[in-house]
Amino acid sequence: MPTDLIPSPTSATLEATFDVIVVGGGHAGTEAAVSAARSGAKVALITGALEQIGQLSCNPAIGGIAKGTVVREVDALGGIMARATDLASVQFRMLNRGKGPAVWAPRAQCDRGLYRRAVRTLLEAQPNLLTMQGMVARLLFDEGATAGTRRIAGVETAEGRRFGARAVVLTTGTFGRGTMHIGTGTRISGGRAGEAPSVLLGEQLDAVGLTTERFKTGTPPRIDGRSVRYDVTERQDSEIELFDYSWSHFWTTPRRSHHAESTTRHPVQMPCWITWLEESGTEIITDHINESAMYGGAIASRGPRYCPSVEDKVVKFPDKTRHQLFLEPEGHDTTELYVNGLSTSLPAPVQLEILRSVPGLEHVRMTRAGYAIEYDYYPPTQLDASLGSRAIDGLYFAGQVNGTTGYEEAAGQGVIAGINAARCTQAREPLVLGRETSYIGVLVNDLITRGVDEPYRLFTSRSEFRLTVRQDNALSRLAPIADEAGLFTGVERDVMASRLSAVRDALALAERTSMTPEVADPLLVAAGSRPLQHAVRAVELTKRQDISLQSLFDAAGVGADLPRDAVIGAELEIKYAGYFDKERSRAARLTAQGALPLPTSLKYDEIRTISIEARQKLARLRPATLAQASAIPGISPADLQNLMWEVRRQTTSI
Repeated sequence: MPTDLIPSPTSATLEATFDVIVVGGGHAGTEAAVSAARSGAKVALITGALEQIGQLSCNPAIGGIAKGTVVREVDALGGIMARATDLASVQFRMLNRGKGPAVWAPRAQCDRGLYRRAVRTLLEAQPNLLTMQGMVARLLFDEGATAGTRRIAGVETAEGRRFGARAVVLTTGTFGRGTMHIGTGTRISGGRAGEAPSVLLGEQLDAVGLTTERFKTGTPPRIDGRSVRYDVTERQDSEIELFDYSWSHFWTTPRRSHHAESTTRHPVQMPCWITWLEESGTEIITDHINESAMYGGAIASRGPRYCPSVEDKVVKFPDKTRHQLFLEPEGHDTTELYVNGLSTSLPAPVQLEILRSVPGLEHVRMTRAGYAIEYDYYPPTQLDASLGSRAIDGLYFAGQVNGTTGYEEAAGQGVIAGINAARCTQAREPLVLGRETSYIGVLVNDLITRGVDEPYRLFTSRSEFRLTVRQDNALSRLAPIADEAGLFTGVERDVMASRLSAVRDALALAERTSMTPEVADPLLVAAGSRPLQHAVRAVELTKRQDISLQSLFDAAGVGADLPRDAVIGAELEIKYAGYFDKERSRAARLTAQGALPLPTSLKYDEIRTISIEARQKLARLRPATLAQASAIPGISPADLQNLMWEVRRQTTSI
């Protein structure tokens, strides 16, 4: 029987029935499973190896520019990535400190093993969620679906186990017909080193007519830290600032709020080391470039632009004679180091030669060779704003299968797909985040309207509202949405309310605290700021450059009971108030205008007042709202205006 015609299962053939089944246990899958379960669905997560749930497949770090904000957004929506990161963090740094605090970006180095264990523990503590081991080989469809459509009915594993479900979330990452390359002569089938690929499921999705494309990514070699000469490298230690990614660690007592010296961070932090690929190393790469899987013709797929292989760096930047490398610890219980910046698909012997050309690595031992991997992805313009398939009812996609790159991007999609898969089974409207609400909203909107021609990565520049969608205010932006959606427990709701009220309390305290010249002038003079002639409120002094609200509170002897992050959040609201007001006004206009729904029955080819290009793209992509239509390349402001008039005309005439 063709794989696209698997019959509807009967209850006698099913081992168990769930509301939602999540396929894959990576960062998208784990968040999808938790979000669906928190939404009230009975959920099963099926993955190839339970011990690999939550694996940090590439670099052992979470966060970074824009990505750190996504982690906090996932957390504000009830996800687990931030919680696991806090429990597994071995080094923390706040990036972009040289810029304004509105674009600061948290990044945490993690213990790989601790992170996996933290994720699995959090999954198994989640009610309504069962994790199971197995390779999903095919989807089951409902025979009773309307002619011309397919509806999800469950899944079947390679072991022959059948499970019923009304919604399935596919989060197979790089496992979809994955092929690893080390040089031009070594090809290994697998989704990750040592793990089998998913082949049958991809063949079935081809057969049912979904469009499939291929991307590639890569990973660098790992080395034995005992063979490194650290004296010729630059040591980079963790920042000592107390910081939790997650707002929800109510199991830690005391909290670091009220100035308690407490955080969930591991008590033993670990350094990274900086070294350089010098000219001798780039010459080795140049000499062997045709042996690279990418440059030797073994791979034709496109890789991530902003995470290039070392071969790309050498070829595309020939005038640059040295490239920075970071030696990052894999964890407390191993001496293995990750060589960040040296992703490659060159033959293993060449990789070792390159490593030994690096200062400090002259006698290094390579524990694992780097490799490139090609995998299936499904162009995300086949999805609607819920991340559900337009072609198959009840089928959702999240993570690298949508053409993205990065743990954080995957997690953000997982949350949205999981929530909406659950809502699909409950006959509830999908949850859609607008671009003005979050980076997750930007991510999903970009994917479904613009598509991808290379692995998609988030940057602050992708958001029109980057000052108002900051890492410090993710909770205030998204927690009310999550709470209304029923994603929090009672305890979490209380903690959330307490943390949000702390920011309001800090703002109120800044308004009513009077700073006399005697108290404020030492701070102002030290910062090179003009001294006072009379008493001024703390809120006014905070608007000055290089003056922090916390320092003013400390000088005035107030606010000792306020959490430090609440004071920082209040400070940002004060310093950037004018900019925030402009962005919020723009967001309000976008929301009001962009919320206009576009009927599914709208015949775009008959609307002669919009361009031919706009008609074709709108007919193909079928945006749900005017805001989604506005994000499609080639749709002009005039097209949008005429489309809005046409929709309102048709609506009025009905």
